[in-house]
Amino acid sequence: MPLLSKLWTISLSPIVLMCLPLFFTSDSAISNIEYNINQEANRENNLKSTGTNNWYSQRDYVNPSAYRYQEVSTISVTSIAELNLEMNIPSKQSQPLQVSNHQIEFSAKNDDEWLISINRQPVFVVRSLADAAIATAKLSLLVNAPDFDPQQFIGREIDDQYVGKYKNITLFKISGSDTLNPSLQLIQWVNNLRVVTGAEPLTLVEAQTQIHQLVETGQQIEAIASWYGPYFQGRQTASGEYFEQKDFTAAHPSLPFDTYLRVTNQHNGKSVIVRINDRGPYFGNRSLDLSHAAAIALNSDEAGVVPVTAEILAPS
Repeated sequence: MPLLSKLWTISLSPIVLMCLPLFFTSDSAISNIEYNINQEANRENNLKSTGTNNWYSQRDYVNPSAYRYQEVSTISVTSIAELNLEMNIPSKQSQPLQVSNHQIEFSAKNDDEWLISINRQPVFVVRSLADAAIATAKLSLLVNAPDFDPQQFIGREIDDQYVGKYKNITLFKISGSDTLNPSLQLIQWVNNLRVVTGAEPLTLVEAQTQIHQLVETGQQIEAIASWYGPYFQGRQTASGEYFEQKDFTAAHPSLPFDTYLRVTNQHNGKSVIVRINDRGPYFGNRSLDLSHAAAIALNSDEAGVVPVTAEILAPS
């Protein structure tokens, strides 16, 4: 098994504590993290492409108070040392470092996924070692800052990418084309970050409103809603998209495609935001046909047909 596929963990929190007074509030800090780690990743990839194996154990000279690991590679140590933080890793004779409020780590989940954890709790996954190191360094700076506010973890949809952010700083991206219901995945990961650092999780509708940056229009529709799923899976919708029953979408006879509706089940008060991407339903007095995922969110999948209130939302 390649060395990169072995489970290994690295903690940046104690090192970052030394660096916070130097430059935390500077935007260039995050840029330096991304630039230096990506540069080092490219250098290591070039070495490996030429047949040079430069991975080895750092057990002898890495201070265990600064790092925890099973296997550590030169990319980790070199990248962290080159973050332009003007820091020194303490020697073995140094006094123990102050324990940080939040310990940030990453570990190899499999050959192409890296798990980011805060205080031993998994929060999200990235697809490369460089991205894992960057996210870990960013989080170590952010969550241990004096002005840290866990309610500033947010999600955004940007050009078919579902992006997890702290304020304006990107932490991870989820591809909309490669992930089933990427908005739900984004909500789960953002809520992981919020909960593990002390904030309340967002509700489904709160998170969806935030992701799509929607505002109320004051327009609402009283409707009878059904749902459709497996039989139509993968078929082309009236908008030209292919139907995915696990996304939060819906069909309506006349509303413009890409209209967002906040749909509330009148029987139980549960709500979900859906996007119109199809026409229908064509049965009786029904005027809204929900995807299976949307029906599950409303707890209407077993009843099949329920009265709903649909409020039209618009981009802010």
